[in-house]
Amino acid sequence: MAGLNSVKLKVKEGLVEDSRKGIVRINREDMEQLGVDTGDVISIRGKRTTAAKVYPSFNDIYGSPLVQMDGIIRHNAGVGINNEVTVSKTEVKIARKVVLSPLENFSDWTQEDEEEIKSILRGMPMICEDELSLILFGSSERGFLVSGTAPSGVVKVNKETDIIFVQPELGTTGSRITYEDIGGLNEQVQKIREIVELPLKYPNVFKKLGIEPPKGILLYGPPGTGKTLIARAVASETKAYFVHVNGPEIMNKFYGESEAKLREIFKEAKSRSPSIIFLDELDSIAPRREDVHGEVEKRVVAQLLALMDGLESRGQVVVIGATNIPDSLDPALRRAGRFDREIAIMPPNKEGRLKILQIHTRAMPLDKDVKLGRLAKITYGFVGSDLSALCKEAGMIALRKILPKITEGNNIPYFKVSMDNFTDALREIQPSSTREYYSEIPDIKWKDIGGLKKTKEILQTLVELPLHHPDLCQKYKFMPPKGILLTGPSGTGKTMLANAAGNSAKVNFIIINGLTLDSHWRGEAEKALHDIFVKAKQTAPCILFFDELDGIVRSRSSGASNLKDRLISQLILEFDGLEKIQGVTVLAATNRIDLIDPVLFREGRFEYILELPLPEIDERESILKIHSQDLPISEDINFRQLAEDTKGMSGAELATLCHKSSFIALMLAIKNGLKVKINQDIFNQAIAEINRQKKFGEVIKTKS
Repeated sequence: MAGLNSVKLKVKEGLVEDSRKGIVRINREDMEQLGVDTGDVISIRGKRTTAAKVYPSFNDIYGSPLVQMDGIIRHNAGVGINNEVTVSKTEVKIARKVVLSPLENFSDWTQEDEEEIKSILRGMPMICEDELSLILFGSSERGFLVSGTAPSGVVKVNKETDIIFVQPELGTTGSRITYEDIGGLNEQVQKIREIVELPLKYPNVFKKLGIEPPKGILLYGPPGTGKTLIARAVASETKAYFVHVNGPEIMNKFYGESEAKLREIFKEAKSRSPSIIFLDELDSIAPRREDVHGEVEKRVVAQLLALMDGLESRGQVVVIGATNIPDSLDPALRRAGRFDREIAIMPPNKEGRLKILQIHTRAMPLDKDVKLGRLAKITYGFVGSDLSALCKEAGMIALRKILPKITEGNNIPYFKVSMDNFTDALREIQPSSTREYYSEIPDIKWKDIGGLKKTKEILQTLVELPLHHPDLCQKYKFMPPKGILLTGPSGTGKTMLANAAGNSAKVNFIIINGLTLDSHWRGEAEKALHDIFVKAKQTAPCILFFDELDGIVRSRSSGASNLKDRLISQLILEFDGLEKIQGVTVLAATNRIDLIDPVLFREGRFEYILELPLPEIDERESILKIHSQDLPISEDINFRQLAEDTKGMSGAELATLCHKSSFIALMLAIKNGLKVKINQDIFNQAIAEINRQKKFGEVIKTKS
């Protein structure tokens, strides 16, 4: 089968965009040596022989004797990453007949699915006994075994090929999750592979070194970041026996049953070693013993500790644990010899989000205007499951538009998912890690705020410059501020400015007020504040906005309660913890800066204090024009005169003035049955009413 020339190459992970397409990539020099061009078919010989199309590699492996192939081709060749394969040019024949056996029993299979499978297979090389993994439009991944081909050898499908589907064989199901299906976690996957695969594949190396290989790995991080997916990929890629244990499955109400179940799992793993035990939701079976009252949980923790200590005599058994609340685990588990390594699986960065979006959209009919790079840039704080939900929601939005065109025969017209669909989906999908603190942010832009020109420029620069121009900040040695305090009389636009900053920066925006931190239990408010900062660090870049800061942390000399004292101390600790964290900005607003403890104004805390005074005449004119632009205003209105008449009013009062003027005009229109425009007299009535309300408020304040 092999030609005269062949090359030995080391296996490397494939590219996300090549996954499931029967493509491998090698260097151009190796292609020339083999005498093949782009798109030609080559044979790949490991423990067994398979075939694939060859394409030139990119710069990341340029000059190295490597071949990039996805997990499906690695499985068909019987090799793993870093193994050697022999690559050679091969003759490929057109298949007259191909027999496929589905690896799952698909009860919802239709004739359209068969036609789509034939279309996907067209031009794909294959050999008898190969496994294929195909992603059909509008459905999940589907696997097939090539049960037979005519003629034999390496074949490829064309229009004339007769494809026959036979009933699936029992017991052929299995996971086809590969390392290429995990986006944005290359470093973490590499660490796990080193810990899991090396001891299982090369146990003698550790004996020669005179050291014990690691026996346990703890994966921790927010929900949806890919902890279970990594374990499933390890199970699929490694030849080790894999035991998946969901934490709650262990627990049993009968005395001794839970511990017996654990012993049975470890006994089975030892008898079928090399093996991997994956304990999902580990916190449910191994909580802190001092925090639980039930005897069952304490006995299960003790049994797990004993079994993990016994791993030294249990041979090649590796335990992987996963949890999203590592602090709730019993500390005895988190030491060397039990869980030797702890690997944080955190929300992905921009490059990681792009990889994940590519994975989840590879089967979607994307329009040309879809820019995944732009989506990756604006989805701050989104974990893998959030991005998966975003892609599904975009597809559903595109589908809703063609629903009226779907006929009774289920003939679905061809359609594409556009960038507008993704933009609409972004309004529906929020990052899961900040969902508990999420508040609906008004769609406020800088242009919607009248006046405050200098303040707006400073705030916009402080918030957006580090995000969009980090090189410039580095050049001028400018460190973004940890805290910015907006102060000024009520109604001057502090909250609007904060919302506009969050809207303009396009980052995660968490609003905290007194109710968020309210608790009757000692220590709960400080814990809530700590948790908020933890979420902000995990989803950075992020803006934390403390509205009415004086109601949360008052000066310790102003008769504040013990709770306020503790919250100030906690806030200082959290600020100091941001020293080495980039991307978290604390915004706060107050109209009583005299009540804020001065300790919060030092460097590294609220470093910038922006004062918002009452608007001047030009600013009042600008604010009035903004709030009355959609109202039925009389043409003879003199906004300059209105600005002079509203001296001393705040921005909020000017907005109320326009609203009250609209209401007075509406009442006149109802009374007279005519269309009434808002004129100078109506504005004057509204001004008089607002002044009357202000005097009434001052009287009440004086009495209190």
